[in-house]
Amino acid sequence: MKSWSIFTHSFGMVFRNLKQAMQIGLVPVLLAFAGVFAGLSYLGVSLAVFQDEQALGLLMADSWMVFIVMLVFVMILMLWIVTSWHRFVLLEEYPEGWVPPFRFDRILSYIGHALMLGIMMLIVMASAATVIIGLSSASPVLGGILLTTGGLVIGVLLYRLLPILPAAAIGKSLKLKEAWVATKGETLTILGLMLIGFLFQLLLNVVAVLFGLVPVIGPLLIYAVLLIMSLVNVSILTTLYGHYIEGRPI
Repeated sequence: MKSWSIFTHSFGMVFRNLKQAMQIGLVPVLLAFAGVFAGLSYLGVSLAVFQDEQALGLLMADSWMVFIVMLVFVMILMLWIVTSWHRFVLLEEYPEGWVPPFRFDRILSYIGHALMLGIMMLIVMASAATVIIGLSSASPVLGGILLTTGGLVIGVLLYRLLPILPAAAIGKSLKLKEAWVATKGETLTILGLMLIGFLFQLLLNVVAVLFGLVPVIGPLLIYAVLLIMSLVNVSILTTLYGHYIEGRPI
């Protein structure tokens, strides 16, 4: 089953390169934790200092800015990991030391392409939702079936276009049409990959919860599980690009 081969290849990609995974992911994740901690600490101190109603109102407005800054900061750091991993696998750009190269142009390109895909999917979902809601009013069962089917169709559409993201990370030009043509006839493979990915993430989430109960080392184990889960998902995108666009064997 091709979907299983893609998943196991992506999974093995992470575990064959655990050192590089840690070199790429450790510093950005620690910086993300530090940024979130600093933001939450600032809000906590502010709440303790300002107690009158007017000051609290200003603080609420200010808190939104803090959360937005934290969100953007964490997103950029996570995309630092993602683009570095794509480049490591596809370009053999090995990390030197514990701080991977920060390529802001590739991160911005990645964000731009991801936003384009997101807007396209929102348009498709909005159009499908109009039809599904109309039919659901006549038959809830039919509406549920259409909702499930629509979700799977949108998932397949998205997966077929996702190779443009690794292309953005490595600075290669890849049009949506080219990605669409390259993944033609792979619907069953993509459906299988979506199912396997869902079950894998469910399993890792259970493991992370159980690890969280272990004193002291629990947070470290959770960090390792989340990093592995993230890199496996990124590796799936990398494998899709390498196989369908570059013609690499699985």
